Amino acid sequence: MFGATALNYMDRQSMALVEEPIRKEFGLDNQQFGWIGAAFYITYALAQVPAGMLADRLNVRKLYLFAVLWWSLAAMAAAFSPTLSVLIAMRILLGLGESFNWPCALKVTSRILPPSDRSLGNGIFNSGAAVGAVITPMLVPPLALFFGWRVAFAVLGASGILWILAWRKLVPPSKDEWFRIEQTYSSDRFEPNSLLKLLPSILIGACLWFWMPQSYGLFRWWVAATALFAGTLGLAFLSPVKADADDWFGRLTQVVRLKRFWVLVVVSITINVCWHFLVNWMPGYLRQDRGMRFLQSGLWVALPFLAADVGNLGGGWASRRLIQKTGWEPARARWCVMAVCAAMVSSGAFVGVTTSTSLALVLLAIMAAGAAGFMANYFAFCQEVSTKHTGLIVGILGGLGNLFAGGFLPYAGMIKDVYGSFGPIFIVVGMIPLIGLAVLGLGWGLNLKPSTDQ
Repeated sequence: MFGATALNYMDRQSMALVEEPIRKEFGLDNQQFGWIGAAFYITYALAQVPAGMLADRLNVRKLYLFAVLWWSLAAMAAAFSPTLSVLIAMRILLGLGESFNWPCALKVTSRILPPSDRSLGNGIFNSGAAVGAVITPMLVPPLALFFGWRVAFAVLGASGILWILAWRKLVPPSKDEWFRIEQTYSSDRFEPNSLLKLLPSILIGACLWFWMPQSYGLFRWWVAATALFAGTLGLAFLSPVKADADDWFGRLTQVVRLKRFWVLVVVSITINVCWHFLVNWMPGYLRQDRGMRFLQSGLWVALPFLAADVGNLGGGWASRRLIQKTGWEPARARWCVMAVCAAMVSSGAFVGVTTSTSLALVLLAIMAAGAAGFMANYFAFCQEVSTKHTGLIVGILGGLGNLFAGGFLPYAGMIKDVYGSFGPIFIVVGMIPLIGLAVLGLGWGLNLKPSTDQ
């Protein structure tokens, strides 16, 4: 699962690292290139909630294998894209497949490990994301430079086939008792009739899609996806609450009544916009604003992701240590650590101002470490909104965060095209987590004990 998570991140990050040759081949400006990234995130965001539901209801050994096969084939197919439309379609399919990784992996650890070992198991497989983000800049640019970006995509996609062979060998059908299908879904039932409750949101999204001119391109799809999310949440808020509801929409009506859920909606959007801007535009920034060569920028971009790995571990350790030393409630300790992390992220506002490339790299590393530490503590808050509905809440928050992050990417490119610099964007993404921090501090209740009865 560590390997699958590393491959997951490598396949998604590869596009940012070959931004230069792809823009040249297809004649794209920065805004148009940003929509390629947005296509992935729109699909990834929409698929997260159903992916989690399927992981709960199906044999996850087979589902995990199918998901990795799906996204590996999509990554390889992108290498043979004859047109930009086909390339975007392959990124859409990639987002659909990759949305299954975390739900499947978390389901596996919950099945095969006792509660005392699950945190360590989750930490091991999840660290694949940071390792993948470090390996990819060292692998993709050299391959693209000497053999072309298409070969780089094909190699990464083919790596997934090796993972599939290992999974089939190490987790054979004889282990199906690990992944037995549950017979009772009292908290995860998805009734077919409840799909009808999505109909108003689907109709609103479809009307917006048809109303907007075709010249808006992928922006039409982003608007439709946002309408689907917002409309569903709005309908759930207006619907009567049933305390004993056991279908997904009934649980959603309970979730949207929780103030803490809406607090974390703001936090999720702000930190995801910041983090995914770094993931998708940092290589382009180093080449276009700092004048680095293609291979050089690919190697240097690994530095901030190494710092992010330190931030992941350091952010979690710091809040735990603060609780032990002060006796504070966990929420208060986490918020204080997040405040320090947000200050680190805000240093990124000076990335576009400094004339020193070395200082810019240091600031990017500080920014990435702060963003990762911020997210590590944000995830802990997600688990305390409601102990009964954690899976649904995490799926919605992750979907909204990725949706808005994807929609931001092309506008970051547009500002670069208009102003000739990514400097203004670094000011925005450096400061925006402070909004999430302020909303969290005002709306959560930092001196209250974690909720255990919702």
